[in-house]
Amino acid sequence: MAIHPHLKLGSLKGAGFAIKVSTTPSEEEAPGYQYVQAFAVLVSIIACVSAAVMTYKGGLVYLDIEKDPYGRDLVVGAWVGIPTAIAGAVSAYLGGQGRRWDLIRYSAALMILLNLLVPFCWVVMALIK
Repeated sequence: MAIHPHLKLGSLKGAGFAIKVSTTPSEEEAPGYQYVQAFAVLVSIIACVSAAVMTYKGGLVYLDIEKDPYGRDLVVGAWVGIPTAIAGAVSAYLGGQGRRWDLIRYSAALMILLNLLVPFCWVVMALIK
């Protein structure tokens, strides 16, 4: 077994194969990471739509426009809709974090805004009532 004369012990710098594998891709360069970010924005879209539907039904009961004898729509709208919207905003933030300004990041910024409008709607409804 011959040892290359320019290599130190533990060094693979002179070996031809080590140059190609010595650089590790960052998270943004990994192809799967971009899919995870897009999926996080998709989750925030789903959270926003479901929180908006829950808030609409619960808001109608809260403002005494519709009657719900057990108050289920009100409880679901307030105690499930608001945390769902906040989780959607966090998911959108994580989906757009560290990206250049492209379609995913613009979508993430929009979804942060839309998801945070749901708790704001409850504040406005509390001020109305």
